[in-house]
Amino acid sequence: MTRDLVITQHVPAPPHQVYAAWLTPEGMSRWWWVSIGDTQYAVDGRVGGDYLVESVGAGIGVRGTFTRLEEPSLIELTWIWLEGAVAGPKEHVRIELSPQDGGTLVTVTHHVATGDGVESYRQGWEHVLGNLARLPQDGALPSGTPAGVARPAAADLQPAITLTQVVPATRADTFAAWLEPKRLAQWWWPGQDTTYEIDARRGGQFAIRSAQTGLGATGTYVELVEGERLVMTWSWESPGPPAPQDLVTVTFRDRDNGGASTLVTLVHEFAIPQADTTNPTHGWTAVLDSLAEHGP
Repeated sequence: MTRDLVITQHVPAPPHQVYAAWLTPEGMSRWWWVSIGDTQYAVDGRVGGDYLVESVGAGIGVRGTFTRLEEPSLIELTWIWLEGAVAGPKEHVRIELSPQDGGTLVTVTHHVATGDGVESYRQGWEHVLGNLARLPQDGALPSGTPAGVARPAAADLQPAITLTQVVPATRADTFAAWLEPKRLAQWWWPGQDTTYEIDARRGGQFAIRSAQTGLGATGTYVELVEGERLVMTWSWESPGPPAPQDLVTVTFRDRDNGGASTLVTLVHEFAIPQADTTNPTHGWTAVLDSLAEHGP
């Protein structure tokens, strides 16, 4: 029996910007599943155009067709949930955008095919709409609906991202937190079924996997300088084709004269320069925040 799930979210941006964020791969990649690093977005933002959002690593996705578009106030689409190789029933989603308090009230009405799916969809929509609401604060919403997505110029491609985090622990303890399974379990994807295989030596390999989410990362330690520097190759692990092998360098410096806190600097160099680094930036930010809160 079909049930209607209605979710609302205020977004501090005008309706035309919020509308645009739904209709291009670039727009959706900035807010939809930003915490799942291998998510792919294919979006043909016109009536009759198809969309596909999919993470091979997590084994989940959604696809459908835009059935009605009224800029900047209404988006209607079909919805088919993908769980591995299994496709769910065709459902319908209506997104209404109306001005409210200098921003936009987003109202999502999801016609859910079975009552059993309502609660999981509620959690999912609250998560992605929360991501959407945060985007204007980051200046990441598009200014309007582009007619098409142009191929980025080489100058616009990003070869790497750099992030920093202050950790309230000594350099020795912070360095060890990356290389000891028991310590990793305290902060890297905690609270899940994550497993940690670590061979902490130059040339040794690591594998961090969660069967629950379908996520995994593997690599090889290229350089280990006790308390100072860690260099490792990095590849997302998934059932699909092998991911490109990136390079991640983590350095550790005393944050104060007493050495009671550590400045961690992480540089992720991409094997293939990226036009949009939102996903890896959000992923590493979450990991580093967790290190500072739950680590050594």
